[in-house]
Amino acid sequence: MQQIKDIRRGFTLIELLLAILLVGLFAYLVFATPGTIEKPKEVVNISNLPRVLQKNLSGNGELICINKCKTCYYVSGSQQSNQFSLPMKLEVINEFILDKNSNPVKLDLGRYKDKKICMRLRHYKNGSISQVILDLGSSVIFIPSYFGKGKEFGSVNEAAKWWVRDSQDMLRSKGDWY
Repeated sequence: MQQIKDIRRGFTLIELLLAILLVGLFAYLVFATPGTIEKPKEVVNISNLPRVLQKNLSGNGELICINKCKTCYYVSGSQQSNQFSLPMKLEVINEFILDKNSNPVKLDLGRYKDKKICMRLRHYKNGSISQVILDLGSSVIFIPSYFGKGKEFGSVNEAAKWWVRDSQDMLRSKGDWY
């Protein structure tokens, strides 16, 4: 009797699937770098607006918005102005600072390109911005100068009280935010 030889030629289906799986896994690990994975876009709101502005502006300069804050320019020390789009819709009616008695004072922001300025924020090289109160009509926003969160209020006087309290807290912290 002749013995039947069991000679296999080729791969089984399971071996082929395993090989494809290993090649696919290796390709994923090699080509899927963190740079190609898209991060979700940050939603800009009142609380993180100061941080977004600080992140997108550089050097010493001023952010000047006209046309009901629909058109903004960043004017640097060299007097070159670059158009800048705000990351959120913001129609500022009035801008306030505090006087020496901690009372809110409406600012006359002047004109730029022969249009009335609706918002003017000074930006400094260290990343801080000018501290202001923005009256939007429906709400009031306090914009802190040093890397804090913006805060929404019902009135300019409430925002002014918060400004004073926030400044006193910062003085008491002895520079812990650095």
